[in-house]
Amino acid sequence: MNCPGCSAPLTAGDLHCSYCGSRVDVDLQGWARAGSDGFRPDLHCPEGHGPLETIRIEAAADLALDRCPVCLGMFLERGALEQLLSQAVGPVWEIDTPLLNRLAENPRSSPASLRYRRCPACSEMMNRSLFGRRSGVIVDRCRSHGTWLDAGELRQLLEWTRAGGALRHQERETEARQAEERQRRREAAERAAAQATSAGSGADGPWRTGPEDDLLAQLGQLLWGERR
Repeated sequence: MNCPGCSAPLTAGDLHCSYCGSRVDVDLQGWARAGSDGFRPDLHCPEGHGPLETIRIEAAADLALDRCPVCLGMFLERGALEQLLSQAVGPVWEIDTPLLNRLAENPRSSPASLRYRRCPACSEMMNRSLFGRRSGVIVDRCRSHGTWLDAGELRQLLEWTRAGGALRHQERETEARQAEERQRRREAAERAAAQATSAGSGADGPWRTGPEDDLLAQLGQLLWGERR
């Protein structure tokens, strides 16, 4: 692969040309058809580079995403990222654990300093969260509008999905839900056992002493005193 700016050779996974510094577009490499639909004046790059450009990917069921032409970060509407990954990769039946480990250790996008970005649509601060398990990608999400990816992160997620990362994530979530359910059942059983023990020997048990017992004791003392 060569740099689109100076044609210098590039190493696989490079995001910048070491000769001219040009940004390398690795996210959309390999797509059958990807064309521009123009700029969106209502969406702005959170890095301050101006309006985003709409890129329509015909190979992915005519799905569109919005991208900054300067930093190559991209914004996808709610649910569009998961849809894109599913359509681009297709069904995955096996988990390639060694490849998942290599992807997590060598991400295509270098981790940036911890900072929060504003949503390209509403300018509210987005939440940062790890996408899946061991994907190596921390995405910025706006609860109302969508997800922001830095340059190289879409390619990383595609490779992670092909290696079975999404399948592994689903398995771990299922295991976590099952563990939580077992814990709830265990705690419910312990509470029920404690209540049963309390009912048998506590203040509310069959040997409790209440006002009726006190009255019977007093009557017994009176009768005993009269007989004497």
